[in-house]
Amino acid sequence: KVELVLVFAEPGDPYSGESHGGLESAFDYTGQALRSGKDQFHRNVRFIISLCWPELTFEEQMCRTWLTDSVLCSAKREGASVPRSITTACGNRYLKRELALFTDALIVALGTKAQTRLCQLGVNDYLSAYAVAPPGCNFKGAIPSWERIPRALAAKRVQPSILVSENIV
Repeated sequence: KVELVLVFAEPGDPYSGESHGGLESAFDYTGQALRSGKDQFHRNVRFIISLCWPELTFEEQMCRTWLTDSVLCSAKREGASVPRSITTACGNRYLKRELALFTDALIVALGTKAQTRLCQLGVNDYLSAYAVAPPGCNFKGAIPSWERIPRALAAKRVQPSILVSENIV
């Protein structure tokens, strides 16, 4: 059962030589990147889920975690903005429907873009934290913001209807 939904901004550029023949190969690639700590993004995501469930295996942690982007399209240049018309259309078509599947989960918006997009969609019950990708992950408050996630998760288990929205970035 998914207890934690991590919402990122949008997909980054593919790595050199990265190619997928479908969803299964993309899923396998992501799992391997998280297991190996391929880059700072993957190491930071792994850090967060390990904070939430330190006693569980990676596979067990991932059964409780849903990873998604607030926009499914990459920006023209990695880290650049995506037109609001696209973020709104993508959010209404996909993100809101995804989140509706996990009504009891803690939603965490990682970074200002994810936070802004959730607010624009009328999603207000979420915890905000710093981005896990550079440059946001390099700011002084990043790690403390991620360390709040397991505490909010524990609080949500005790009181499922708790509103956790708090804009910190």
